[in-house]
Amino acid sequence: MRLEGSPKNLVWFLRTVYYLRKHPTEDDFERELSINKGWGRKKIWEVMKKIQFLKHKKIIWPDNLGGETICILTVDGTHVWVYEPGHDEFSQDSEYYSHKFNKAGINYELGICLANRNLIWMNGPFKAGRTDLQVFVGGGLRDRLQKLGKKAIVDGIYRGNQDTICYPNSQDCRPVKKFKSRALKGHKAFNGMTKSFQIL
Repeated sequence: MRLEGSPKNLVWFLRTVYYLRKHPTEDDFERELSINKGWGRKKIWEVMKKIQFLKHKKIIWPDNLGGETICILTVDGTHVWVYEPGHDEFSQDSEYYSHKFNKAGINYELGICLANRNLIWMNGPFKAGRTDLQVFVGGGLRDRLQKLGKKAIVDGIYRGNQDTICYPNSQDCRPVKKFKSRALKGHKAFNGMTKSFQIL
């Protein structure tokens, strides 16, 4: 089944988006959309998988990104709460501990282009015990930025690696401070939407 073409496919796409946004109970789902919950659940998960397969087409690192510009994207990690994974020896795995939730979680590294605000980099999931800086250094993004001679705007928890990152600091002039602040706030808003839609 392809999503384009048939009006019926468009209806299922919209039902899936509704399901992802609202997370209705199955009874609510049956009442709101007037379809059998057992049959509808199966169909919606099929469409979800098709949407997921678009990831490699939508999250693309553009060629010649930034031109003469040095800073080309913002980078930040975002934690997602998960059920406590099993461990061979202990009841909890400390490597999954997320300081943001005070429970188990996973961490994704997201990079958003400064020019068009599109997501162009996504790396993960990693165990939430790994810091954003550890993911940045070991996940491939730092090496890519080094090769391009470009930098990412990051928040204050990233330290070192001055050849590939820049973060707000007291030496910035007022317009640069404002630019970095707006870029990072936009990234936080994007992270918030990923949590709101629970797409990670």
